Amino acid sequence: MTARYLILGAGRFGRLALARLVQKEPQAEFCLVDHDLRKLIFPLPPGDVAIRRVAGPATAYMAKALEARTPPDWLIPAIPRHVAFEWLWQRRPPGSHWRQEPVPLIVGRDLPFKQRGAEGELYLSVSTERCPDDCPEPADRCYLTGLKREFSLYRYLEDLSLQGFTSLVVRSRQLAPGVGGYRPAALWDLWRRTLAAAGSLLISTACRCHGVVHGLHKVNGR
Repeated sequence: MTARYLILGAGRFGRLALARLVQKEPQAEFCLVDHDLRKLIFPLPPGDVAIRRVAGPATAYMAKALEARTPPDWLIPAIPRHVAFEWLWQRRPPGSHWRQEPVPLIVGRDLPFKQRGAEGELYLSVSTERCPDDCPEPADRCYLTGLKREFSLYRYLEDLSLQGFTSLVVRSRQLAPGVGGYRPAALWDLWRRTLAAAGSLLISTACRCHGVVHGLHKVNGR
Protein backbone atom coordinates (compact mmCIF):
# COMPACT_ATOMS: atom_id res chain seq x y z
CA MET A 1 0.00 0.00 0.00
CA THR A 2 1.34 3.43 -0.96
CA ALA A 3 2.09 5.63 2.04
CA ARG A 4 1.06 9.29 2.08
CA TYR A 5 3.30 11.80 3.84
CA LEU A 6 2.34 15.37 4.75
CA ILE A 7 5.44 17.48 5.44
CA LEU A 8 4.76 20.75 7.25
CA GLY A 9 7.40 23.30 6.31
CA ALA A 10 9.66 23.60 3.26
CA GLY A 11 12.71 25.01 4.97
CA ARG A 12 15.95 23.11 5.44
CA PHE A 13 14.46 20.35 7.56
CA GLY A 14 11.31 19.97 5.49
CA ARG A 15 13.33 19.53 2.31
CA LEU A 16 15.72 17.20 4.12
CA ALA A 17 12.74 15.11 5.28
CA LEU A 18 11.40 14.98 1.73
CA ALA A 19 14.74 13.89 0.27
CA ARG A 20 15.30 11.13 2.82
CA LEU A 21 11.77 9.79 2.67
CA VAL A 22 11.84 9.77 -1.15
CA GLN A 23 15.09 7.81 -1.01
CA LYS A 24 13.52 5.35 1.42
CA GLU A 25 10.09 5.08 -0.23
CA PRO A 26 10.17 6.43 -3.81
CA GLN A 27 6.75 4.94 -4.48
CA ALA A 28 5.10 6.98 -1.68
CA GLU A 29 3.00 10.14 -2.14
CA PHE A 30 4.27 13.40 -0.66
CA CYS A 31 2.69 16.76 0.08
CA LEU A 32 4.92 19.65 1.16
CA VAL A 33 3.24 22.73 2.67
CA ASP A 34 4.71 26.13 3.52
CA HIS A 35 3.24 29.63 3.88
CA ASP A 36 6.21 31.04 1.94
CA LEU A 37 5.89 30.23 -1.76
CA ARG A 38 9.59 30.95 -2.29
CA LYS A 39 10.56 28.01 -0.08
CA LEU A 40 8.59 25.67 -2.29
CA ILE A 41 10.64 26.55 -5.36
CA PHE A 42 13.50 24.06 -5.47
CA PRO A 43 14.58 21.15 -7.70
CA LEU A 44 12.62 17.98 -7.02
CA PRO A 45 14.35 14.65 -6.39
CA PRO A 46 15.07 12.66 -9.55
CA GLY A 47 12.70 9.97 -10.70
CA ASP A 48 8.95 9.60 -11.07
CA VAL A 49 7.97 10.67 -7.55
CA ALA A 50 4.48 11.91 -6.58
CA ILE A 51 5.14 15.27 -4.90
CA ARG A 52 2.59 18.03 -4.37
CA ARG A 53 3.65 21.49 -3.22
CA VAL A 54 1.11 23.73 -1.46
CA ALA A 55 1.51 27.39 -0.44
CA GLY A 56 -0.42 28.22 2.72
CA PRO A 57 -0.44 27.98 6.54
CA ALA A 58 0.86 24.53 7.38
CA THR A 59 -1.19 23.80 10.51
CA ALA A 60 -4.44 25.00 8.91
CA TYR A 61 -3.78 22.80 5.87
CA MET A 62 -3.06 19.86 8.15
CA ALA A 63 -6.35 20.37 9.99
CA LYS A 64 -8.28 20.11 6.73
CA ALA A 65 -6.22 17.13 5.58
CA LEU A 66 -7.07 15.25 8.77
CA GLU A 67 -10.78 15.62 8.00
CA ALA A 68 -10.44 14.41 4.40
CA ARG A 69 -11.71 11.03 3.18
CA THR A 70 -8.12 9.94 2.57
CA PRO A 71 -5.99 11.62 5.24
CA PRO A 72 -2.19 11.33 5.22
CA ASP A 73 -0.62 8.29 6.81
CA TRP A 74 2.15 10.31 8.43
CA LEU A 75 2.56 13.92 9.58
CA ILE A 76 6.08 15.38 9.54
CA PRO A 77 6.32 18.68 11.50
CA ALA A 78 9.24 20.75 10.14
CA ILE A 79 8.22 24.25 11.26
CA PRO A 80 9.28 26.14 14.40
CA ARG A 81 5.92 25.54 16.07
CA HIS A 82 4.49 22.95 18.43
CA VAL A 83 2.16 21.58 15.75
CA ALA A 84 0.20 19.15 17.94
CA PHE A 85 -0.58 21.81 20.53
CA GLU A 86 -1.40 24.46 17.92
CA TRP A 87 -3.83 22.09 16.20
CA LEU A 88 -5.41 21.22 19.55
CA TRP A 89 -5.74 24.87 20.55
CA GLN A 90 -7.32 25.86 17.25
CA ARG A 91 -9.90 23.06 17.63
CA ARG A 92 -11.10 24.08 21.09
CA PRO A 93 -14.92 23.92 21.21
CA PRO A 94 -16.92 27.16 20.89
CA GLY A 95 -17.71 28.58 24.30
CA SER A 96 -15.07 26.46 25.99
CA HIS A 97 -13.05 27.91 28.84
CA TRP A 98 -9.53 26.97 27.85
CA ARG A 99 -6.48 29.09 28.52
CA GLN A 100 -2.79 28.66 27.92
CA GLU A 101 -0.54 28.77 30.97
CA PRO A 102 3.21 28.56 31.53
CA VAL A 103 4.65 25.12 32.12
CA PRO A 104 5.98 24.88 35.71
CA LEU A 105 9.76 24.99 35.81
CA ILE A 106 9.77 21.85 37.93
CA VAL A 107 9.06 19.98 34.70
CA GLY A 108 12.40 18.82 33.35
CA ARG A 109 14.35 20.07 36.37
CA ASP A 110 16.55 16.96 36.29
CA LEU A 111 17.20 17.09 32.53
CA PRO A 112 20.47 18.37 30.98
CA PHE A 113 18.70 20.98 28.83
CA LYS A 114 15.60 23.09 29.42
CA GLN A 115 14.61 26.38 27.79
CA ARG A 116 11.54 28.57 28.21
CA GLY A 117 9.71 29.67 25.05
CA ALA A 118 7.75 32.83 24.28
CA GLU A 119 4.37 31.20 25.04
CA GLY A 120 5.45 29.75 28.37
CA GLU A 121 6.32 26.39 26.80
CA LEU A 122 9.42 24.40 27.67
CA TYR A 123 11.90 22.88 25.22
CA LEU A 124 13.56 19.83 26.76
CA SER A 125 16.41 17.51 25.86
CA VAL A 126 18.26 14.62 27.46
CA SER A 127 21.46 16.00 25.89
CA THR A 128 23.31 19.30 25.75
CA GLU A 129 24.94 18.29 22.45
CA ARG A 130 23.61 19.50 19.10
CA CYS A 131 22.42 16.45 17.22
CA PRO A 132 23.54 15.74 13.64
CA ASP A 133 20.69 16.02 11.16
CA ASP A 134 21.06 12.36 10.17
CA CYS A 135 20.67 10.88 13.65
CA PRO A 136 18.95 7.46 13.42
CA GLU A 137 17.82 7.67 17.09
CA PRO A 138 19.34 4.46 18.52
CA ALA A 139 17.14 2.84 21.14
CA ASP A 140 19.66 2.69 23.98
CA ARG A 141 22.37 5.30 23.48
CA CYS A 142 23.21 8.71 22.03
CA TYR A 143 24.20 8.46 18.37
CA LEU A 144 26.61 11.41 18.68
CA THR A 145 28.45 10.57 21.91
CA GLY A 146 27.87 6.83 22.14
CA LEU A 147 26.87 7.26 25.80
CA LYS A 148 24.07 5.11 27.19
CA ARG A 149 20.67 6.82 27.33
CA GLU A 150 19.18 6.22 30.76
CA PHE A 151 15.60 6.85 29.63
CA SER A 152 13.56 8.12 26.69
CA LEU A 153 12.13 11.63 26.95
CA TYR A 154 8.69 10.69 25.65
CA ARG A 155 8.44 8.03 28.38
CA TYR A 156 9.72 10.48 31.00
CA LEU A 157 6.89 12.85 30.09
CA GLU A 158 4.28 10.09 29.94
CA ASP A 159 5.25 8.99 33.45
CA LEU A 160 5.47 12.53 34.81
CA SER A 161 3.63 12.85 38.12
CA LEU A 162 2.97 16.46 39.03
CA GLN A 163 0.19 17.34 41.46
CA GLY A 164 -2.65 19.15 39.75
CA PHE A 165 -1.48 18.32 36.20
CA THR A 166 -2.33 15.66 33.65
CA SER A 167 0.47 14.86 31.20
CA LEU A 168 -0.54 13.98 27.62
CA VAL A 169 2.17 13.07 25.12
CA VAL A 170 2.36 12.65 21.36
CA ARG A 171 5.34 10.45 20.57
CA SER A 172 7.40 11.44 17.53
CA ARG A 173 8.67 8.31 15.76
CA GLN A 174 11.78 7.94 13.63
CA LEU A 175 10.78 7.52 9.97
CA ALA A 176 14.21 8.08 8.40
CA PRO A 177 17.55 9.38 9.73
CA GLY A 178 16.85 12.78 11.24
CA VAL A 179 13.14 12.62 10.28
CA GLY A 180 10.45 12.30 12.93
CA GLY A 181 6.69 12.21 12.64
CA TYR A 182 3.46 10.69 13.91
CA ARG A 183 0.25 9.26 12.55
CA PRO A 184 -3.01 11.25 12.54
CA ALA A 185 -4.38 8.75 15.05
CA ALA A 186 -1.94 10.15 17.61
CA LEU A 187 -3.53 13.60 17.28
CA TRP A 188 -7.07 12.26 17.46
CA ASP A 189 -6.13 10.33 20.59
CA LEU A 190 -4.68 13.55 22.06
CA TRP A 191 -7.95 15.34 21.21
CA ARG A 192 -10.12 12.71 22.93
CA ARG A 193 -7.94 12.60 26.03
CA THR A 194 -7.87 16.39 26.26
CA LEU A 195 -11.66 16.63 26.06
CA ALA A 196 -12.00 13.98 28.77
CA ALA A 197 -9.53 15.69 31.12
CA ALA A 198 -10.11 18.58 33.50
CA GLY A 199 -7.93 21.21 35.13
CA SER A 200 -4.32 21.79 34.14
CA LEU A 201 -2.75 19.76 31.34
CA LEU A 202 0.76 19.36 29.99
CA ILE A 203 0.62 18.81 26.22
CA SER A 204 3.88 17.42 24.84
CA THR A 205 5.43 16.14 21.66
CA ALA A 206 8.65 14.21 22.17
CA CYS A 207 10.95 11.59 20.70
CA ARG A 208 13.58 9.67 22.65
CA CYS A 209 15.83 12.70 23.13
CA HIS A 210 13.99 15.99 22.54
CA GLY A 211 10.57 17.48 23.16
CA VAL A 212 8.37 20.51 23.72
CA VAL A 213 5.71 20.99 26.41
CA HIS A 214 2.84 23.48 26.47
CA GLY A 215 0.54 24.21 29.39
CA LEU A 216 -3.24 24.25 29.03
CA HIS A 217 -5.95 24.83 31.63
CA LYS A 218 -9.59 23.87 31.15
CA VAL A 219 -11.83 25.84 33.50
CA ASN A 220 -14.55 23.56 34.92
CA GLY A 221 -13.23 20.86 32.61
CA ARG A 222 -14.87 22.42 29.52
